[in-house]
Amino acid sequence: MTTVKLPRLARGAWWVLGSELVSALGSGMTAPLLVVYLHAVRGIPLGLATLAAAVGPLVSVFGNPLGGLLADRYGARRITITGLLVAAASTAALGVVHSLPAVVAAIALMGGGLSIALPSQDSLLGHLIPPEQRPTAFALRFLALNLGLGLGGLLAALAVDTRHPASFTLAYGLDGATFLLAALALTTPALRGVTPARARRIPLRETLPRSRPLWAVCGLGALLTLVGFNQFKIATYGITGAGTQLLALAYLANTLTVVAAQIPVMRLTRQWPKHRTLAGIGLLWAAAWLLVWSADGWSGCLVIAAGVIALGECLMAVSLSPLINDLAPDEERGRYNAAFLMSCTLGNLTVPALSSAILSTGLGTHLALTLAALACAVTPLSLRLPRPTPAATGKEPEPASAR
Repeated sequence: MTTVKLPRLARGAWWVLGSELVSALGSGMTAPLLVVYLHAVRGIPLGLATLAAAVGPLVSVFGNPLGGLLADRYGARRITITGLLVAAASTAALGVVHSLPAVVAAIALMGGGLSIALPSQDSLLGHLIPPEQRPTAFALRFLALNLGLGLGGLLAALAVDTRHPASFTLAYGLDGATFLLAALALTTPALRGVTPARARRIPLRETLPRSRPLWAVCGLGALLTLVGFNQFKIATYGITGAGTQLLALAYLANTLTVVAAQIPVMRLTRQWPKHRTLAGIGLLWAAAWLLVWSADGWSGCLVIAAGVIALGECLMAVSLSPLINDLAPDEERGRYNAAFLMSCTLGNLTVPALSSAILSTGLGTHLALTLAALACAVTPLSLRLPRPTPAATGKEPEPASAR
């Protein structure tokens, strides 16, 4: 019997990863069913329910920069805990409110709390982990996220039913409890003093860093978000007309591939330069969209495509966030992570717009080919990314002959 040997990380890092796993477990129970809950249980019209669900991502566009600024000003651990507590209270409230204004307020507060907590949590992990271990730490964080979301989704499938509204109330209450447990995990003494508050006050005009290398990486992150798994979830039905069972199987294949492949991918890419790892994502995702394009001939193409996208996500976990933290000075780490998360949020907001614009023409195959072309563009753009200094990556510079 083989055992998985986990890497050696700072003790505080394991508390952060455990916090991520616990909070993702609760989110997996509720996030996929939000529109269903608002429409089928609370009686909100479907169009309004969809708009209400979009309030969270919209709030995140403004909450991410604020979270990064607060993390640099007051300390990443303190702000992460604050954001998780806000998310805990608002999520539990969402399970008991009935009117549309109250629902929108709860979703906005939940999105605000999470958008403040996420860049602070990334900053906390970046402070805890030396540069050479960042790909490992962020890969494990992505693994914890997917494992929690998958288990939470399984629990929701078994226990949540629109015929029993109380099951939704219970699910949202449990989701709020997981955020509370995640916040409590970060109060461990192992994390105290890791990210002290900065002595100087940071003016609001410095909310987002003025760094061309940072924004180059953020632009690539937005492009990857536009052609990644979130796009797959939205566009695949319009392209192929696949049934719900096949789509559910494809989503399951994506989650299982991430869980099974993340640690092997992490070990395989340990010595790879991050920009070359990112270049590989473009090739994988271009192949995945070509599989979606050809899915009319064989429905198994969708399942394989979901697995290929998952492999790209594993590569993304070991390269993109570690690269952001390699570029970030300690005093700006929160704002660097916030800028990156904001770019990904903007990419996610663009996902349905791109899909609907092309699918409304009745040419679904054109969408698959467009996404494949955009994914191909990731490769040359990745190879042109700025390189962190050797001191930031924890590695010796390459000799000129090797370059």
